[in-house]
Amino acid sequence: MELTIKAIKRILEKIKFPERFNTDQTAICIMALLDNTEREGLLPGHKSLSEGARIHDILNFARNVMDKKVAENTRESYRKTSFAPLMNSGIVVRHQLSTNDPNTYYRLHPDFVTLFIKKNIKEREELIKRLEGKLPILKRRTAYRRRGKEDVIVQLSDKEAFSLSPGKHNLLEKSIVEILARAFLSEPQVVYLGDTASRRGYQNRTLMRKLNLPIDTAASLPDVIVFSEVDTHILVIEAVTSSGPVNALRLKQYVELQR
Repeated sequence: MELTIKAIKRILEKIKFPERFNTDQTAICIMALLDNTEREGLLPGHKSLSEGARIHDILNFARNVMDKKVAENTRESYRKTSFAPLMNSGIVVRHQLSTNDPNTYYRLHPDFVTLFIKKNIKEREELIKRLEGKLPILKRRTAYRRRGKEDVIVQLSDKEAFSLSPGKHNLLEKSIVEILARAFLSEPQVVYLGDTASRRGYQNRTLMRKLNLPIDTAASLPDVIVFSEVDTHILVIEAVTSSGPVNALRLKQYVELQR
């Protein structure tokens, strides 16, 4: 099924998205957040709208790609009648450091990226059924985020994202993966990504085995490990926000890890 405004609205209807907000405008917002085309003028470190888009970016997409006449003063309409219900339903995640953060941007939840890009109708229907059970959980998570505790979504690759718990430390990890690693390595692959909450974080177990890294001893691993097969380099990174510098003992552990 071709991804059109009508097709997106049908999918939203099937997952019981509120009918009064299931509009062309909302569908355009989703189409924008699925768009992988490289563009200029986005937030630093963002190459496409799918990596995160501001309301301003969405309006430009509506004008330039969808050929819609959109006035700049309609941004409040987009915010209240499209993005607010999309966030309430757990479909979209908002990234905002403060109430008036000028760089506030939005991304589709990874589960819904998969849903909207599925071309096989049968597979899409099966995914919708699975998501129906998760929607209440996603809605509760969204309500939690709206109280100022927003998950940190890290774009591991063009096709994969991972959700970390809220906090400055994990925001730093996000920047390490999305900006620093890509600046230093060719085609970087995330091997390991720690989480400050009581979670395991992200582990690419196939790569960990290939690189002979410990799998079941996450406590001894640094915050971020990134590997480039092209460069044959591995980056071992400790993200430090307020817990102090890397001491001699920690440095020794990293040296041992790479032997």
